[in-house]
Amino acid sequence: MNPKCTLPEPLRRDALLQFDRISLTGEEEQQIRRMFPQYLFFRNEYADDGFYVSSNPIRLCTCTACGESFEAVRGNYPRGKLHHERCNCPHCGAEVEGIAAHKFKYDMPSLERWIKAAVARTGKDGALLIEAGNVRRRFNWDDLVGQIDWFPTKRYYFGRDGSAEFTYEVTDWGCGPFRERQYEWKAVKTICEPFNPAMMGYADYDGRYQIIGLQEALGKSVLKYCQIFEFYQRRASADLDGNPAKGMMKYLGWANELPQIEMAVKLGLEGAVEDLIISGKKNARYLNWNAKRPNELIRMLPADGKAFFRCGMDFSDLVAYRDSGTKLRLMQYLHLSDRIGGPENLRRTAECCRIARCTPEQGVNYVLAHEPECARYAVPPAQIIQAWKDYLEMAERIGYDLREKSVAMPKNLQERHDAAADTITQQKNADEMIKYKARRRKLEKKYAFAMGELCVLVPISSDEIIREGKTLQHCVAGYAPRHIKGTTTILFIRHRKKPGRSFLTVELKEEKGKIKIAQIHGYKNERYPGAVEPEIRFAGFLETWLDWVNAGSERDRDGNPILPAAEQIETEVKTA
Repeated sequence: MNPKCTLPEPLRRDALLQFDRISLTGEEEQQIRRMFPQYLFFRNEYADDGFYVSSNPIRLCTCTACGESFEAVRGNYPRGKLHHERCNCPHCGAEVEGIAAHKFKYDMPSLERWIKAAVARTGKDGALLIEAGNVRRRFNWDDLVGQIDWFPTKRYYFGRDGSAEFTYEVTDWGCGPFRERQYEWKAVKTICEPFNPAMMGYADYDGRYQIIGLQEALGKSVLKYCQIFEFYQRRASADLDGNPAKGMMKYLGWANELPQIEMAVKLGLEGAVEDLIISGKKNARYLNWNAKRPNELIRMLPADGKAFFRCGMDFSDLVAYRDSGTKLRLMQYLHLSDRIGGPENLRRTAECCRIARCTPEQGVNYVLAHEPECARYAVPPAQIIQAWKDYLEMAERIGYDLREKSVAMPKNLQERHDAAADTITQQKNADEMIKYKARRRKLEKKYAFAMGELCVLVPISSDEIIREGKTLQHCVAGYAPRHIKGTTTILFIRHRKKPGRSFLTVELKEEKGKIKIAQIHGYKNERYPGAVEPEIRFAGFLETWLDWVNAGSERDRDGNPILPAAEQIETEVKTA
């Protein structure tokens, strides 16, 4: 949101008429010249017929920084190649770039440059008048100092009766014969910045601009106390007297609409003013822009307001105080903030106090009571606050009665925190098992298998997969959530006589409609002396099992896998 144009409609025409000068004054043009890149042109003197005046022509130099032309003699200009090299002007000492004039055409179009600037003046009624536009500098062989052309695009009026913005728009494009294009200054509804940052990477312009003569014009206008120079010096470390900046028109527009900005900057509340400029956010929860006194501006009693400014607090501290949710007086708040380790810790403690139905003083005392007596083993208060907050959230989820003080503020916080976490985990596992039950039946029907001394089992739960990883010391525990959700499939291969003992873990994958083994590992992923890869050691079992799975997992009436005759006889012999 931008500041509104508050100047009444009948007064806008009179305000526009005060911009009586479109051309730049000599002083304004000189200041704008300094904003361009500076060159030192050098050339040889020629006669009108194009030939040298003498066999030893005179070398002439023209500096755009000082505007002087002088004869270059040995010793007062850099020797050697000077074209496109940095040097210092022998006349004024300014840093310039050497340019050989004879390397360009008469108009020198490649040296033409554009910049964006604004000019400030004081109106007849004490209003601040600002005209913004584009400035062009171009050279030719007859004018090596450079011609400055001013093209205004926006005009701003800041007076006692309000503010206004005028934009230069085309009213008639003059498309017909003997018709010229017509322009007119039109008023807009809000105060906007005169120049937008370059978009889509076409240029590196970021929206900064300089207002020529702002300090002198501001000192004679109705906004002479608006503190714009102090604000940019403190917030952006920018000196507006010679450096470009952004958001100056919005600042002046808000200062004209809200005179309390002067008070806010003087009191160190630049953060609130910056929110106004950037996003138009007034922060009405924290500040009263209709206030006449400093304590009313920050919505505090006189004693608290004096304490606020005496302590050197800024807008971020005010936000932390209001967002803490406490009804404490400022001095009590500062005392608790120092005890708990800062405003952020106090704010988080206040959030816990709202859930636990206790006062901030009780919450701070509860947190500090859990710090060890020995400072050597002390933990940061933020860690204790986070543990308390996590416990309260889990307690609400489980359904504990937090109205009971012993429940909301337990003496053994860490034990109760871990117990609540275990309860949440059990509930989560129970929910997972309900969803996993149907998937497990399908997996057992498709993959459960037994042949010879080995069998294939389906995990009962995610905890069983985690225990498998801990026992065999490999990383299958990380696959447990994905197996439960169905994004991967984990199976166990174990001895038929010891089905409860971990042996091999398999992850399956599907390629072109066929089930294959993605990976199979045993103890420590077979990274120990004498280990044999499971794919080699149990190749016959794995091949038979996968063929049976890919063939449709056929079973008899008793649920046993139906295998080819040769493998069935071998299986029965080994079983006997």
